[in-house]
Amino acid sequence: MTRQLRIEPDGVAIDAADHDTILQAARRRGIALAYECGWGSCGACKVTLVDGQVDPIFPGAPAINPRDARRNRILACQSRAISDVTIARGPGEWSAPAPRCVEQQAILRGVDDLAPEIRQFSFETAEPIDFRPGQYAILHLGEGLRRCYSMCNLPGSKALQFIAKRYDGGKGSNALAALASGAQITIEAPFGACTLRRQQGRKVFVAGGTGIAPILAMLREAAEARLDFGSPVDVIYGARTPADLAADDMLETAIARIPQGRYLPVVEHAPSDWPHAAGFVTDVIQSAVLDHAAAEFYVAGPPVMVNAVRSLLRAVDVPITRVHYDSFG
Repeated sequence: MTRQLRIEPDGVAIDAADHDTILQAARRRGIALAYECGWGSCGACKVTLVDGQVDPIFPGAPAINPRDARRNRILACQSRAISDVTIARGPGEWSAPAPRCVEQQAILRGVDDLAPEIRQFSFETAEPIDFRPGQYAILHLGEGLRRCYSMCNLPGSKALQFIAKRYDGGKGSNALAALASGAQITIEAPFGACTLRRQQGRKVFVAGGTGIAPILAMLREAAEARLDFGSPVDVIYGARTPADLAADDMLETAIARIPQGRYLPVVEHAPSDWPHAAGFVTDVIQSAVLDHAAAEFYVAGPPVMVNAVRSLLRAVDVPITRVHYDSFG
């Protein structure tokens, strides 16, 4: 079944399949609606519902607030039309970020164990999907079950690789972990704006748990392009125990190819013979990074970790324009 989706003030009218979000329906027909995260966190895709009814996929999305409800503002990425619908965009141009987001079928080609309950999943798409290292994809893992995972590999091939942890009771992580080799799923990509800025200057990459995936991709980009930032490059990676530091060897390989690159692992529960820092990533940022305000930070990991790092950087006067992260946890 299809519904008519009308976009004002442009006067454009298109058909929207009942399983498509407003953003998907527009994108399929070449209409570049504004969006960034695709997950209901950033609010970039908010539009005004002028007429009709929509079904919210994620009613508790972080970007939704009571003021939006009073103004009939909805998230295009989280709303499906259940009648003919008219929406109104805000002033200015609507433009999709480059590379353009696409949707493809992907086949699981391999699974590699990296740490307890943490694996690397390697998918193959029919055609290469262009993305920037640091961006992420939305994986369709079942009826109404969509989860975000960052690519850890470089673009330029049909491969998409993700690092993911299986959590007890986690629907998405368990569905991904249960996939057998040869399984086929739908993948939407790319999303996100936490990508490497290549200008000169101090870089600090901060990762926690499986947040190492986008950090690893950006480090691989820097290594492959032989980038020399003219300043130190610190990679701070935190986990519960040394065994939980997934992709440790891949990280060290990439960092070794980056001038002035330094690897600073930290664990909460350190054994007596642990030669590195014990504690949290915030402890290492405070002790190992001098002149915080002069550095540019890239942060990825569990929301509680990302928020703690952001709070710390705010407290030491790091400009918000020098802190890059995506939030979809």
